[in-house]
Amino acid sequence: MASNTGNQIFINIKKGKNYPPNVVEIRVKYEQTIGDLRKLAAKKAGIEVDQLQLFRHGAELLADKYDMKTLLEMDLHTGFSLMAYDLTEEPDYFPPVRKTPEGLVVISAAEAAA
Repeated sequence: MASNTGNQIFINIKKGKNYPPNVVEIRVKYEQTIGDLRKLAAKKAGIEVDQLQLFRHGAELLADKYDMKTLLEMDLHTGFSLMAYDLTEEPDYFPPVRKTPEGLVVISAAEAAA
């Protein structure tokens, strides 16, 4: 059971070639969804929800596939961090990504070296 303030999740939001990324902290409960998390993070970052691209474990969290999943289903807990891109500027993906039918995925070092 989450505390009254919820789980503390950090979202590292990279915009274009700007460095360092903007880090926002949000509080969400286990019953809340990735869609809820996405809305809160976008609001804190001052961008539209559809302009926030989330990644977890090197894979894009596509809205149509993940936004209805709860934090509990996704095994997200206090202190976890997600990578994100602010799509209001052309993203400078680092590490590099490749497109798959399931969305963008981070290219492994071995794959990049090949």
